[in-house]
Amino acid sequence: MWQFSRGESFGKFLYGLYMYPALKFQNHIQFGENVFEREWDVLIVLDACRVDALQTVSEEYDFLDGVESMTSVGSTSKEWYLHTFADRDVSDVSLISGNGWISQMFEQEPDWKYWTITKGSWWHDQRFLDSLLERDLPRDSDFNTYLPVVGTTGGDIGTTPLPEEVTDAAIYTGRNRDSSRTIIHYMQPHEPYIHEREGASLPEIHKAPFDSLKEGEITVQEIYDAYLENLREVLDSVERLLENIDASRVAITADHGELFGEWGMYTHPAAFPHPNVRKVPWTTTEATDTGESEVEKPETKTSSTPEQRLKDLGYLS
Repeated sequence: MWQFSRGESFGKFLYGLYMYPALKFQNHIQFGENVFEREWDVLIVLDACRVDALQTVSEEYDFLDGVESMTSVGSTSKEWYLHTFADRDVSDVSLISGNGWISQMFEQEPDWKYWTITKGSWWHDQRFLDSLLERDLPRDSDFNTYLPVVGTTGGDIGTTPLPEEVTDAAIYTGRNRDSSRTIIHYMQPHEPYIHEREGASLPEIHKAPFDSLKEGEITVQEIYDAYLENLREVLDSVERLLENIDASRVAITADHGELFGEWGMYTHPAAFPHPNVRKVPWTTTEATDTGESEVEKPETKTSSTPEQRLKDLGYLS
């Protein structure tokens, strides 16, 4: 991921001057709407899915009927988890997530001074930021079910879970655990773009597309087209999920959107106010378990570390 092309170190320093006070402010004044304030039994989160992107492909899927929007509580996954779960009772919540941040947020002590947009900068040595931004988060053991889904493909895809890996874990959980609310977090359409994978291999420009853009190897339009294909990849798997769980109120949303050059920025910087990253889709449907998919109990042990999973998503160097 990248946002600053010239004077990168100074740009990161300047962004930090804005970002850290903004993050502190958001700890006290909620910006956006918490998903727990809405009615749903199952919440499907599509990572980095823009409102207009889901609207573009909605006619291709019967379960996408009337895609509206809401304002997210963050412009990054880390912010979304922070502001969604801080000070919340999750004893009746099942969390099945392919997002690598959950291990740092709920299993470890979060590094509040670290944010991708300022990685490698002066800010990440300033320990006072941890106490400045610290919030009270639940632990993994506080959830009814807590299931990080770690991808097993390897190669160019690394530990990023394929949609079907998240779907299988969600189907098993839905059939074998009882909780009033279930959150299922897919990593697509977030990069890497996996729709043209051959085994564990990806086209070079799909591994880290915004780095390829910086090197002049791909255009913004080509990235956006690949992003839409990656979105279709995950929606095909969501369709199977909806045929293999029971839920009368299913909501489909995103943790944040994605930028493709708006205001000169790309991906999804922390505390960024642009509507294409703060507005997320919201649509509802229902699910009926036909029993068609037979799934095994998901593996809960992994040899990969939370840091490796974040590296595979481009969050860590």
